[in-house]
Amino acid sequence: GSFLHLHVALDAKDLDLDKLLPHYTVMDRGLEGDGTVIDGVADGPCGELNMIAVSNPCVLDRTLAPEGTIVVHAYGAGNEPFDVWKTSSNDATATKDSTVDPQISGERYQSSTYEALKDARAVPLWRAIESIIPDARDRTVIALIGSPLTHERFLRRPNGTYGAAIEDLLKDGSTPIPNLVLAGDGVFPGIGIPAVALSGASAANGMVGVVEQWMCMDELKSRGAI
Repeated sequence: GSFLHLHVALDAKDLDLDKLLPHYTVMDRGLEGDGTVIDGVADGPCGELNMIAVSNPCVLDRTLAPEGTIVVHAYGAGNEPFDVWKTSSNDATATKDSTVDPQISGERYQSSTYEALKDARAVPLWRAIESIIPDARDRTVIALIGSPLTHERFLRRPNGTYGAAIEDLLKDGSTPIPNLVLAGDGVFPGIGIPAVALSGASAANGMVGVVEQWMCMDELKSRGAI
């Protein structure tokens, strides 16, 4: 599935961050869904925009946002259909220069239909944030919605999803060159800070045995590094 994101900056006045968690998983329609069946598949935890991940990183690090504000990120966990965005994409303002790719120029994303669709599709993401911070909309300083088209444009992933850029060729980052292992968004598991960090850890684990890794971790702990 594709991904839909909602990034918001909130006024944190009188908000007790110590009572909040850094991450939540919100089921918009519950674990069993609402009983609907789409294409023969019953709604459930993996249903369309049902499982919403909410990241609240300022609980861990107050310096991630200006003083008095926090940032919150909510997204559909790979459960946003791409097909609903195709009409919106085609409705975008046509570029005057036919030689310019509208995807590169950005005109593909300036349609009023596209903006309205983003607002409509983001409603479950807002509900997820409001289940944690009920007055989130009143506190909003800025809100940015990233659609599957955003993913497709900036991350170069087909149909606005995640994954390695060349997964079929470099599934684990290994290469034909001895002692050269690749890491980053171009190899499994793909884009995003956690995924890129995991690819680095996988590369390191491929070069260092388990016992050596444990010894290294113990050494870093003794130094207070981790």
